Amino acid sequence: MTAPQTVTAQPIATPARTRGGAASPLRLLLTFGSGLGIAIGPANLDVAIVRSRPSGAVLLAETTLRGFRLRPAAEWGAELLRLLEKAGEPHLTATVLLPRDEVIVRAVNLPGVAEKDLASAIELQIDMLHPFGDEEVAWAFMRAGSACVVGLIRKAVLDGWETLFGEAGIPVSAFTFSAAAIYSALRIRNTPALPVLIASTDDRGLTEIYGESEARPFYSSAFTVPSDRALNISRGELRLPQDYRAIALSEALPGATGVAWVAALAGSARLTNRFANLLPAERRASSARRQYLLPGILATLLILGLLGAFVVFPAMEQRNYLAAMNAEVHQLEPRALHAQDLEKRAAVNRGRIAALDEIRRRPQADLDVLNELTRLLPAKVWTSSIEIYTDSVVIAGEAEQAAPLLKLLDSSPLFQNSEFALSVTHNAQNEQFRIKTMRRGRTGRSTP
Repeated sequence: MTAPQTVTAQPIATPARTRGGAASPLRLLLTFGSGLGIAIGPANLDVAIVRSRPSGAVLLAETTLRGFRLRPAAEWGAELLRLLEKAGEPHLTATVLLPRDEVIVRAVNLPGVAEKDLASAIELQIDMLHPFGDEEVAWAFMRAGSACVVGLIRKAVLDGWETLFGEAGIPVSAFTFSAAAIYSALRIRNTPALPVLIASTDDRGLTEIYGESEARPFYSSAFTVPSDRALNISRGELRLPQDYRAIALSEALPGATGVAWVAALAGSARLTNRFANLLPAERRASSARRQYLLPGILATLLILGLLGAFVVFPAMEQRNYLAAMNAEVHQLEPRALHAQDLEKRAAVNRGRIAALDEIRRRPQADLDVLNELTRLLPAKVWTSSIEIYTDSVVIAGEAEQAAPLLKLLDSSPLFQNSEFALSVTHNAQNEQFRIKTMRRGRTGRSTP
């Protein structure tokens, strides 16, 4: 068993690749705190302690608690508490990364749903997001670009981990998963450049892939297949070229020594970053608040200064100008309202015309698709289902060889960008396939 060791504090470099540049001065000012990250492995606990300041972040200490599953919780808990004391951060609560194979991660798109209604909308779909049947689950979500990322775990499993850390005497403020921590850590100082493709393989051969691209704002999956195969599948999901290079976590976040480091970094910046927390709010431990006193004072002074410089004095000069403008607006308001009403009526009529045209064209276009498939597909190809959508077609069936069908479909003037929606499987004589092909010149609702 390796004894806990304090690591010499080293500044953590800022990621070099950015899309939106550095964070705003106020956001950097609020990046103030310390974090304790714990990653649960098959046999060991990886631990890291990180301190964040506006000028950068510092790794205070890290260690590995070996064989924790076979040792009394109080024993390894005491080792961890001694490490916190030695690092000068005895008040910290833990951000714990659950084993990836115990957490199901889903990306859910909810267009048109208001921010305040997201939780209710996701809750209506929870039973369709996990395979645990009637077993009670714990779940949490966070925003990731245009998608909502939902993490789910069996409640009994989560309660077991909470009990274990309670027996160890380690206060826990968050149970989360590695992808949520990575997404949060990447945005503490900069907005990452797209695309992002991060790969890691543990001692058991489990390959975890994290990615972001223009096509998918969030992607996370764990594979038991060889890493090359896992990367090929992930590049396809992210719509990336097959030769796009995957990077290690330490390259995406320079200075990172592992996922525990990432969890500590994400947990140290709670004022500016949020991630999915599976632990119910009423059971979350809180750190001592003295670490937030100084940034709170500085933020207050900065806000007061900004108010004086950009709000109070300009408001005094603009008051008379606004009064004159309001008088002019009042005179022109009736004509403006009339013009807006006409524009609304025109927009409604244009929408009705477009809808009628689409309804008229749709049956013939779908028949053209079926005729073209009948012409293209060889006689030895058997289809079990053909799903026709506005912008795409999904074909499922069997063939002696499925791969040539992609090129055959792309040769048609009606189809393009054909790809396998699922991996090809084999039976005694044929290959079973599911192909998604895009309809040329068509846009609309994509296939599920």
